[in-house]
Amino acid sequence: MIGKICIKLLGREAGRTCIIVDQVNDNFVIIDGNVKRRKCNLQHLEQTDKILDIKKGASTQEVLEAMKKAKLKVLTRKEKKEVKEKLEKIEKKDKEEK
Repeated sequence: MIGKICIKLLGREAGRTCIIVDQVNDNFVIIDGNVKRRKCNLQHLEQTDKILDIKKGASTQEVLEAMKKAKLKVLTRKEKKEVKEKLEKIEKKDKEEK
């Protein structure tokens, strides 16, 4: 079941493609991909026949790379506000030093 490509049926991320990363029990799995990494009920997923070659508990980056290799559409994620602010401060210091 690990690596199985699914489509979320319910919730704010309904319709998005996700990958099963880990199995919690008979009813719940951990998903990742074009959705936020989270625990999800299997009844809320439509499972496809395709399986990606990923290891159990793969990181988000590994899942996204596997999706790109399988030529699946990968949605871009927004950077966190804190990260943007830190990058801007670093760039500002670099300009001042020159």
